[in-house]
Amino acid sequence: MKTAPLLALLGGALMSAHAWSAPEYISDLDITSFDGTVLDANLFVPETPAPAEGYPTVIFTNSWGLEKRQYHFQAKELAENGYLVLSYSTRGFGHSGGLVDVAGENSIADVGVLIDWLESNYSVGKLGMAGISYGGGISLLSAAQDPRIDAVAALSGWADVVEALYPNETVNLVWGSLLVTTAFDKEAELEQVWDDLRSGQNMAQVIEFGAKRSAISYVDQLNKNGTAVLVSNNFADYLFKPNSMTDFYSLLEGPKKLMLNPGTHAITETLSGNDGHIWSTSFRWFDHHLKGEDNGINREPKVDMTVRISNELEHYEDYPVTRESTTWYLQPRFTMFNSGSMESGKYDGWSWSNEFHGGWDTFAGTGIPLISDALEGFGIPVYAPMMAINGYYAIEYKSPRQSETLKIRGAPKLEMWIEPSKEEVQLNVHLYDVSLFGLGRLITHAPITVRTDQPGKKQKIEVELFTTSYNVPAGHRVVMAIDTQGPIYKKPEDTNYTITVPYSSSKVSSLTVPHL
Repeated sequence: MKTAPLLALLGGALMSAHAWSAPEYISDLDITSFDGTVLDANLFVPETPAPAEGYPTVIFTNSWGLEKRQYHFQAKELAENGYLVLSYSTRGFGHSGGLVDVAGENSIADVGVLIDWLESNYSVGKLGMAGISYGGGISLLSAAQDPRIDAVAALSGWADVVEALYPNETVNLVWGSLLVTTAFDKEAELEQVWDDLRSGQNMAQVIEFGAKRSAISYVDQLNKNGTAVLVSNNFADYLFKPNSMTDFYSLLEGPKKLMLNPGTHAITETLSGNDGHIWSTSFRWFDHHLKGEDNGINREPKVDMTVRISNELEHYEDYPVTRESTTWYLQPRFTMFNSGSMESGKYDGWSWSNEFHGGWDTFAGTGIPLISDALEGFGIPVYAPMMAINGYYAIEYKSPRQSETLKIRGAPKLEMWIEPSKEEVQLNVHLYDVSLFGLGRLITHAPITVRTDQPGKKQKIEVELFTTSYNVPAGHRVVMAIDTQGPIYKKPEDTNYTITVPYSSSKVSSLTVPHL
């Protein structure tokens, strides 16, 4: 036989084999849930027969505002690797019936119905759930309620709804408004809760609403079920900040994996997933915990952390990743045209005070909402000209120049004495890496809204800034800039207030930075 016909024959055979091994795709399934609501789903079925223990199975749950086809390529890849994969639109989204209840009882009960349907129609082995954002949150909550779920990959999901929409008692106006306005078929309760949160009314009910929908409330059930939990969150995600997720992760007792990445909410996972690392790690997680493959992921470091801007991937045995920190003590400024300092020793001079005022935003900030956060995932940081920050509406504190690279890993913490002039004031705390030329690159931030029935009285506040991973180069300073409002958060109704910062041996303020 001649070489060319032989190659053609072999090529045809390989193509036939590939076609034979391609999974079956069922694009439109209507699955009726417990209350008659019809859920729209699709299904990939491996061409190969089910193993004796059943197909390893994954259920994909859509992100907020999206639907069942969101994970088509990931589902197909898993199915080609022998998985049975169901993707569905949660109630109120896509072509599914019902109303959006923000991962409420109905949405969680739907997952149990989907598992029942799979087990009734196919040979199901170990089962996992995965999803981005809303899908990640529902995956965690469902796994807590249903022990049939053996593993979860929750990407840009949440651990605490209240912390997401009300960080440090500050309304997350941009992200909350975006969520509410993009859910067209929603329960009336969602609109009411959002109205109450913005107005500060019925807060006990708002907090109860959030707690029922927060994975951190169900850690004991997850631990009891032995669920293998992988979570991935992004440093510039100002909706589902990493802080509550790292708290949640630390409480897990079963198999667990934490990934922390640059970028904003859901963008990092959607656009290639940190050079593919997020999705490839999620697939390996399922291969080990659902298929039983000895691929080593259970012996690898539990924490993957990618440094902001440089995008260098680091691995740590667990979280927190550092046991070292530096505390700088705040020292006063002497005019509003210069900065205070942050020194290694406590302030021990004469009693002093500084003032800054509400009523205007400054150049200290997080950039353009949503857009700047997304660009950070591509190594494009938020900059601020530090000299242009108005000292009447803000206050700054400079650290010493760093003699070597300061590798910040974790959540910096501010403890600060203030004297607010009104019953409600807001502070937006920003941490910058400032070069010799005075240009600041945002490291992290956090808001806090302070409410008191004794305006004019000195009080101490504590603010945990959002978790970060950032290298401050040698020769640069860390600068903390605090103003009173920003574009992401709802500002107080009355912004005509003064914040006084006292300094004395008994009123010591400090910033503590965790680092390698």
